[in-house]
Amino acid sequence: MPNRYEREIEEILRNLEQTEPKQGLGQKFGERLRRKPVTPLRPRQRVSFNVHFTPSEWLLIIVVVGALLAGGYAYASQGATIFTGIVAACAMVCFILVMFSQFIFRARQAPSSRYGNVRPIRRGPLTMLKTRWNLFMLKMRYRRKSDQ
Repeated sequence: MPNRYEREIEEILRNLEQTEPKQGLGQKFGERLRRKPVTPLRPRQRVSFNVHFTPSEWLLIIVVVGALLAGGYAYASQGATIFTGIVAACAMVCFILVMFSQFIFRARQAPSSRYGNVRPIRRGPLTMLKTRWNLFMLKMRYRRKSDQ
């Protein structure tokens, strides 16, 4: 009986990291999808990381770069100049905008209701590794329980 639960949990965890294939023509409506024997998969295409920053994150990046630029230039030129003052002022304005960004950049419209009340899963670069780790820990837990 515990093996049955273990298999069910493993199947659920595997399904979380992969999407289910569409139903074939021979499958009935109420019939559960069963996994076919594992066939060699084509090598996956390299995943490109798209970096999308929110406006407040961009402002924070500008603050850090501006502060480093103004401080480095002032240190190299042995004193403050007009250039360092302008860069520091721009960084300060961006810092003030970051502080009030919660009110300035508030979402104008309600989030998409395509999924109803369910939010889609956010998949990151470490999601697959985390799922594998959770599956490994479950296997170890069941092995410990079955050994006792």
